[in-house]
Amino acid sequence: MSTNNQKMIEYLVAGNPDAPASLLDVLSHSQESPIRARVAENSGARLSTLLRLMNDADAEVRLSLAHNRMLPSMFLTQLAVDPNPDVRYGLAESLATPESILAVLANDDNPYVSHRAAQTRERLVSSRSIAAVA
Repeated sequence: MSTNNQKMIEYLVAGNPDAPASLLDVLSHSQESPIRARVAENSGARLSTLLRLMNDADAEVRLSLAHNRMLPSMFLTQLAVDPNPDVRYGLAESLATPESILAVLANDDNPYVSHRAAQTRERLVSSRSIAAVA
């Protein structure tokens, strides 16, 4: 099997929530950051695997953790102070980010991050208002 085919298969398996957690753990050590990012967002990954990826050198991998609903919100706090503004921005634009973390991000030193967090908070308030009327 060619190297590209192997990488594609690993990428697809890394994104499969039904993949065995032990295999996801192995894939989380891949040299390919897109594969590690897919594991990071995979709801079937073990918490221990996700926590190790919190310290990944690649910002895209850390950002992918923000999209994993199985990651306890207390760990999103760590992502909210990530040194890379792209990670914080990604968290700030997600409607799944808890309001308490959006409040922190709304005070971020980076104006793009703080503005996006404020906009996301407004969208959450608006969506709750619309839901209450309906």
